[in-house]
Amino acid sequence: MNSEKKLIKILERFRDKLSNQEIALIDSLVKIPKTMQDSWDSSDISYKLFTDGASQLDKNNAGIGGLLKNGHETVFSFAENIGDCTNNEAEYLALIRGIELCVEKKILDVKIFCDSELIVRQINGDYKVKNERMIKLHAKALDLCSMLNNWSVSHILRDKNMEADLLSKEGLTK
Repeated sequence: MNSEKKLIKILERFRDKLSNQEIALIDSLVKIPKTMQDSWDSSDISYKLFTDGASQLDKNNAGIGGLLKNGHETVFSFAENIGDCTNNEAEYLALIRGIELCVEKKILDVKIFCDSELIVRQINGDYKVKNERMIKLHAKALDLCSMLNNWSVSHILRDKNMEADLLSKEGLTK
């Protein structure tokens, strides 16, 4: 892959962190295809994926849950038991499962919301991932994101993520 393509791939990954002024500057230095510039404006994305994980370490039990919405309509939801893992692992596994379902259903333009600030900051490259098990989950999540055409991952307050939270708790009981 030549250096221009590498730069474009990096820009796609961090597009939501760039201002219009920064994009214009980059465009003046590197010829970025117009269709890609247009895809950076994710304001037209109506699909929103909400994910959450829950863990009961004392019971060696964890659950994941999530839902995809298009406006007020729920497109799909999931609640699964994933056995023994930490809460952070459950958060990643919920994110991974949600993206897998989006890819399976060919919904490739998605805004993703998680109430785990750690996971969001790691996915967005703000925090390093140090734990060996988390490194694998982080890599899998990014690999899946690369299958999406247009995506962003944002932190959402827990009280705004209640549906996904309830689904993850439902996963604990399965």
